[in-house]
Amino acid sequence: MFNILVAVDRSLESSFALRTACLFGPENKIQPVNVFEAPGRDISFGAGWARKHWERETSKQAQGNIEVLLVAERNQCPNIEQPVVLTGEPIHEMARIFWEESYDLLVAGVPYRGWESLTLSRKFSQVAKKAHKEIPLLLVRQLATIKRVVALTDGSGSAERALGLMVRLSTILPHDMTLIGLSRDGHSGTESEKLHLERGLAILKEKGMDAEGKLASTLGPDGLIQELKSFDLVVKPVLTDERYNYLHDLLEHEIEAVLFYVGVN
Repeated sequence: MFNILVAVDRSLESSFALRTACLFGPENKIQPVNVFEAPGRDISFGAGWARKHWERETSKQAQGNIEVLLVAERNQCPNIEQPVVLTGEPIHEMARIFWEESYDLLVAGVPYRGWESLTLSRKFSQVAKKAHKEIPLLLVRQLATIKRVVALTDGSGSAERALGLMVRLSTILPHDMTLIGLSRDGHSGTESEKLHLERGLAILKEKGMDAEGKLASTLGPDGLIQELKSFDLVVKPVLTDERYNYLHDLLEHEIEAVLFYVGVN
């Protein structure tokens, strides 16, 4: 059983996030969370009750707005829980409840609050690293099914933890999977890619999962871009190697779903 936290508001992207979470099976708990930010002016000045009244009324309104979205989604996915409505900065509040309630996966539709995939992953990564914690983060743009999965591995902690999460999700993931070996800062060359690929394949093989292995250097920049475009879900580490900067625009604006494991190196 998975405990899945889903960031929601009234957007179409929230529907995509909920539908994707529902793909993982009816036995899982799906908890929607909506975070609204306090107004810029200080309504608490002079009387604490003023702020409490504002929070109570705003929370009630937000809950009602989100419930309209959830009614439609629950027709197909009854394991969606009642929404949690929080006040504060969205990234920090979602991270806090994720850790406090021991969730297994955080799902958000992109763009979320105007942030695209890489920007959102970086914001969560900053919060997670500061707290010395981790967040498995699935960002979806528009996804109905997961038929083809590709994972990038550079031998880093975030890459191998993401592969471990794939193993846990193996019952609902397709068998048409590809693993691509990358090099990492200070470790260039084909041999480095091969080593990371072999480690990744071994992680999957140990749990009975097979994947086709490829090397980034063999594919080349154009080939790697085309490869990623052909898959429904891309599993990737948070890449810091400048040699892969050409992937940024693709991951930011085109890939339908990306799974990160942020907060680890």
